[in-house]
Amino acid sequence: MASKITILIYGRTSSGKTTQIGLLAEHVFKTEGKKTRLYTGDRGGLGSIQPYIDLGVIEVVEMAESDPWVFLNKAVRGHVRDSNGVTWVLDPKRNAEVGMWAFESLRSFAEALMADMIRKVGQGVSIGGGANIDFTITDGMNKLRVSGSNIAMFGVAQARMTEEVWESQKLLGSHVVWTSSVSKDEDTTSSSKVLGPDVIGRALTAEVPRWFNLTFRIDVLPAQGGKSERHILYLGNHIDVGAGNVAGLGNTRLPLDAPPPTKLTVEPANIVEALKILDSGYDVAKEVIKKRLELK
Repeated sequence: MASKITILIYGRTSSGKTTQIGLLAEHVFKTEGKKTRLYTGDRGGLGSIQPYIDLGVIEVVEMAESDPWVFLNKAVRGHVRDSNGVTWVLDPKRNAEVGMWAFESLRSFAEALMADMIRKVGQGVSIGGGANIDFTITDGMNKLRVSGSNIAMFGVAQARMTEEVWESQKLLGSHVVWTSSVSKDEDTTSSSKVLGPDVIGRALTAEVPRWFNLTFRIDVLPAQGGKSERHILYLGNHIDVGAGNVAGLGNTRLPLDAPPPTKLTVEPANIVEALKILDSGYDVAKEVIKKRLELK
């Protein structure tokens, strides 16, 4: 598999997305001896990975409600706050200790941007409706100019999230992981309903999986027959019967010479096991190509 893997994990609330970050952080720590840095805009929801946080396997940087633009701008470039918790700094030595970068979540960050723009409107800044967006936010040391032209707040938030996700993929490390809630929206290319990641609004639902090497959907199936609920992770595109035979979006980007995955789901959900399944496909493809090229 590629030396750097970009991954999106999406699913409904309490489906186990944060748990998957913990499992993958453990894998990275065991195989590389490096920790995970998690930038989060979600409030609460870290209980499932608290042991990893306590052990120093995962470092958490939380978003302050008042600075979502600055937070995102700094987070996707690997900055952290100084010892006083005020000024953002870029620390190459600390960053060299990070093997995986995680961001939780697309929806919460986008909502924070929307909330901030609503506050700006209350202060007299005109957003959309033919007016330009042009205001500056400072974190005490640096200034970040936020601007756009003749587009509504949804468009501004979507454009900013698109830019910041791409920027995050430049970070050094073996894994860059984002999470997202799930949305049932229309695929603008086919006009059919799909289950996909929820950013904010509908424009990006079908587009976001293409930003990543791998996109996994995770879901919780209800308890039946005295058995507890089941957490399931889907590899690739799939049909969700429970959602009315709607297509669930996924992405594995297997090479052409790779065989189909030996399993289309992993149950109980485990992203490390999913990556092992895909790795075996990459290995087969590599050997096929090697033989075809007559390489030793």
